[in-house]
Order: sequence, then C-alpha cells, then structure tokens
Amino acid sequence: MKKLTILALGLALLLPTGLKAQDSEMFNHLGLGFSLGTDGIGFEAAMPIGQYVQARTGVSFMPAFSYSDKVKLYTTTDLATGAEYDNKVKAKGKLNMTDWKLLFDIYPSKKSAFHFTVGFYLGKENVVKAKNTEIDDDGILRNGGAILIGGQPFGANTEGIANIHVRANSFKPYLGIGFGRAVPREHRVAVTCDLGVQFWGKPKVYAYNDDILHGGMKEVRYQDIDRDSSASDCRKAIKIINGIFVWPVINIRINGRIF
Repeated sequence: MKKLTILALGLALLLPTGLKAQDSEMFNHLGLGFSLGTDGIGFEAAMPIGQYVQARTGVSFMPAFSYSDKVKLYTTTDLATGAEYDNKVKAKGKLNMTDWKLLFDIYPSKKSAFHFTVGFYLGKENVVKAKNTEIDDDGILRNGGAILIGGQPFGANTEGIANIHVRANSFKPYLGIGFGRAVPREHRVAVTCDLGVQFWGKPKVYAYNDDILHGGMKEVRYQDIDRDSSASDCRKAIKIINGIFVWPVINIRINGRIF
C-alpha cells in the first residue's frame, strides 16, 4: 500500500516535468464537468497540461443513503456475561463519503480520446456512521448498556448513544482508464467515461469505548468474536468489511469547455 501511494504521488507530481514551456496547450483552456457514478455525484474543473495530459480537480460526494431498524438492548458491566432484553430502540446507519480529488488523464497521442488516469481522492475516514437514534425509558443504555447488532453488543456512552464507525484511509490513491477529454477539443460539450479503483487500505469497524487512551473508540475485530456464538452474523459482516481494500469507480461525465 505504501509503495502504491508513493507511486501515485510521484506520477502526479512528475507529470508536468519535461513538457515544453512554449506548448500551445499549456493551461490555455478551462473545462467544467458534472459526473455521476459509484464515487457519487461529482463537480470538476479541468485544464490541459500540454497535449498529452489534462489535470482535473473537484469534489465528489455520495448521497447520505441511510437504513433504520429496531435493535434489542443488552446490559452489563461485562459484555461477556450480560443479559439480552426484548426492549428495542431505533438505530440508523448512513453513508458518509465526501472527497476532494486531484487526477491526471494521460493520453497516448495528441488526438487520442483513450487515457490512463492517476491521482488520488482525499476525504473523510468514517465512510459509514451508525448509532441508535432513540434512548430507552428504563435508562439501560445510560448505565453501561449496549445495543445488539447481528448478535454483537455495542456499548453506549453516558448519554446512552452507541456510536459505530466504518473507517477507511482518508487518502485514497486512484488508478484507472477512460475515454474522452475533460476539456473538449472540437466541441463545447462532450461526454466522457472512466473506469478505475480507489485504494482504501483495510477498512475497520470502530465502536464506543470509555478508555480515554483509545479516544473513546476502539476497533471491533472479527477475530475476537466466536464464530459459533450468537454474534456470528456480525463476525461475518466485519470480516467482509475488512476485505474491501479497493472501491470500484465507474462514472460518466458531462464536460463543457468554458474557454
């Protein structure tokens, strides 16, 4: 992962090197684009760096899709020997993906529409956030209680809120291919498409922990959950999350040349 990050940064920084200063297409045009894809809704500005490279920067965000459900309560000061209650409260999870991006499209020839892309996305590390949106009337959650998700207890803080986050690297190198130019050459408006991957590292699940040394949050590892326990579903889900090292990016952009 570190080698890949260094490679992406190195390529991004070295792309302008060696281009002729007198190149007639050095930052002489500006394009604006709107994209829609698996990286969300995006807005970009683009400029040519010579005839073989175009630079793009902008933001992309995923609409805050959410899911709500009722979850049972669990209480004890020792979660390993606690008791499950039939009391239920509402819990909600939502996507939390917003990124700034800097990308460079590299073209094999001056007239080529096909391109390779290298760069990175930089955004929030908490890509999914979940918590209970209700507090029980009996005060179970405010007094060492927890909510049960997939059979696994997730402890609540003194306010009765159990926070759960899925975290990935905030810096995400990107490699991809595509077709089209972000700054159209022959027309004012053009459509382009891209196919690539963001490298996320290893996403992890974090939940509330009252240990100050962990900043109030601690990783929940699937290895610490018995595969034959009532929390086996949660164990499987966390294992799957840990394995999502890359995020596929497929999008379509509408680009316009401003000048």
